[in-house]
Parts: sequence; C-alpha cells; structure tokens
Amino acid sequence: MISYNKMDLEFTCKLAEKFREQGWIVWFADPKMEHRLMLNQKGEAILSCKVFVTVITDVSAKDVQCQDELALAYISNSSIFPVSLKKYRDISPSLDGGMKLMLAKINWTFFFKEELFVENMPALLAAMGKEIMEKTEDNTNISGPPNDSNTILFHGMNINVNDNWNADSEDESEEETSRPQSGRAQKSEGTSLSYDFWDRVFTEKSEVTWVDFKKKFEVEYKDKIIKTYTEEEFKLFVNLIYKDIFMLNKSMKRSSYDQFCEGNPNADPHRFYHRLAQYAKGYHAMREVFNMDSTLRLITIQKLGEFCFPAVINGLTDMLKDEDPNIRAIATIALAKSGRAQKMTVEKIIGMLEDDDRLVRESGCLALGYLKAGGKSELAVADRWRNDPIKSVREAAELALKRMGGDLAKKCIHITDVLSGEMQFLKTPIS
Repeated sequence: MISYNKMDLEFTCKLAEKFREQGWIVWFADPKMEHRLMLNQKGEAILSCKVFVTVITDVSAKDVQCQDELALAYISNSSIFPVSLKKYRDISPSLDGGMKLMLAKINWTFFFKEELFVENMPALLAAMGKEIMEKTEDNTNISGPPNDSNTILFHGMNINVNDNWNADSEDESEEETSRPQSGRAQKSEGTSLSYDFWDRVFTEKSEVTWVDFKKKFEVEYKDKIIKTYTEEEFKLFVNLIYKDIFMLNKSMKRSSYDQFCEGNPNADPHRFYHRLAQYAKGYHAMREVFNMDSTLRLITIQKLGEFCFPAVINGLTDMLKDEDPNIRAIATIALAKSGRAQKMTVEKIIGMLEDDDRLVRESGCLALGYLKAGGKSELAVADRWRNDPIKSVREAAELALKRMGGDLAKKCIHITDVLSGEMQFLKTPIS
C-alpha cells in the first residue's frame, strides 16, 4: 500500500512500477476511481497490507488524509517505510508532533535528488522484501493451534487483552539514516530491571508520590522530548504516565512501574522512556483513527477491538453515542473485545440494549454473550429475549443467554425448549 498526496502521483506511479517488478501486489488510490469505492478499497488495503509506504513531502505532511492513513497503518501493525522527496530538515517543520512520534526511529529513504532513486532503491527493496517474507512466514505459522496467551504483538510490544504488560525489547537507535532496516522486535528474556530511571532517582524506594515522579521525569526527559517532538507531545507523555500507567493514583508504586517496563534484558538505562514513547505512538495513532471520516471508521472499528489500550476503550465508549447506528453497533462489539477486563464495559453495553436501532440492540446482546457476563447483564438480556418486538433481537438474546450459562439463562433456555416442544406438538396433524 502506498500513501501519497495527489501532487506526488507521478512519483507514486514510478515507485509502484518498481515494486511490481519484484512480483509484489501494490495498491494506491487511483484518482479516476469512484470516491466511495476508493475509500472502501483503501481501508481494506491498509488493514491487509504487509508493508505500508508513505510518500512524504512538506505538502503531504500536512495532508489530513495522509495522516489518517498513516495512523490506521500503525494500529494495523503494518511495517511502515517513509519515503521522502525532500531532506528531513526541510520536512521536519511541517510534521506535527503526532507524525514525528509515529515516524520516529523508523529508518527513512530519501529521494530528494533524481540520482538517489537509483542509489537508495536497492536498500529499500531489500528491507521491504525481508519484511514481506517474514510476515508471510508468520501468516503461514498461524495455521497451528490458537494462541492462548491473549497477547497481540504490536510494534515491539506484546499488548495483553487483560491489561497486563508484556514487553518485547526494541533496539531504538538515536541516529537518523536513510538505509532501511527491518523493524521487527526481538523477544525479551528476563524480567529484572538494570539501573533504569527509577533506580537512578528513587534508589531503594518502593513507592513515591506522583508529584515527585513527575518532577524527576521532567528534569531527565522534558528537554529531550520537546527537542525530538513538541511541547504538546511532552504533555501527552506526562498525561499517559498519570492516567494510563499509574491509573490516576496519587502515589506511584515500583511494582506498577516494573509491570509497565516488564524486563530490561539489554540493561537499557532509558527502558521506561523507550517503552513510554512506544506506547504514546500507539495512543496517538488510535486517537487519529477515532477522528477519521465515518466511511473509514466503519471499516476499521472492528480492528480496534483487538487492542486494550485505554485510548481505544475510551474512543469506542464515545462511539456508543455516535449518530450513525452502524457505528454504534460495531463499536459495541469492538468494546466487548477490547475492554473485557473493564468492569465499566458491561455497564456501557447494557445501556445499548435500550437503543432505538434494532442492530444496535442485537450487537448489545451478542456483546454481553461474548463477555459471558452475569448478574444485571443476564437480567437485561433476558428482558430483550422476552419483550423485544423484533425477532432477530430476540434470537440474538437467546444466543447470548446460551453462552452466559447462568441460572436465569438456563431457566430461559428451558422455557424456550418447552414452548418449542408444545408448538411442535400442536403442529402435528391429529390422525
């Protein structure tokens, strides 16, 4: 998949031709294609591509469409290859904090001079080919037994659907280079930290106040973050530490810190910062996706259900109030998947059973069945089973009750079986 601004169409076609010579299937938006069809195909292309190439200029850097496509590619776990038609110093002022964040530590390929197309292309093709081969092998291996770990490899982090952090180490070089390399993370071994941020500033302490933690973090990293990204991104980093990592607690426990870092096998003195930067990239990408136009959102919300980022859960929760009933219906299912470790998830989904749209009510029933939630949710689904005027909603409620398996659910299913038997008896002709 190639993302580009329309001003760079000629270069994009040239790039696509080079990729096709490698035997790769290439998709990019054809200006002649009908708009709605193009949007649908674009969403599918981004979600399914193994490699995402973004053509960057000072114009495309400000193009909202290109920003949205990059964000969607990031959360879809595609390998991202930035291809720049200008020098980085000329483009950098046009990159907002979010794009700098998502493209940081990714090796760029530069074609700001015509001769560089010949010089730098072999390295780009080699890196892309390696990535495509590795992803193809991964897809082949998926055919084995399902993974019971409930984790999803996401740009160097194993995101756990039960809100526990498992880390992968990632070599994050500080040097900018035009030579692409594979961005695949290597699995971490070991869990003990080795002289990380906490060890340096809070020696031997098992708990510190949020005020102290924030002050020490600012002293060590504020200038670095502002220089690399922007002032706004620094505020985002601090906000994520407080809200997402330490869950708004006034005191910071070392155990929570260790859980987020989850090991430091390479004795990285900035392990916490690198983990935080990686988390912030995912957060920003998902925030961008939630702000996309509705056509792309509808296609991609289901994908977001795979992640338990607080940003995803909050975004999906907001979508339950969307004006479009299709958005509300899909968001309900996705929320059940991404927030199944959250108690508030059940409360939010129960409320969807009262929605005016029958598809939303069906989704609510199926989502609660997926969660196997009991108590209030069982009562609410049973009420839909008995009283909803739409047959398909009642059928969805019955399926949910069967999956729940609680006492009330069993009683409802028994009543259904008895009534079905009686109806069958009445239908039998009298001899």
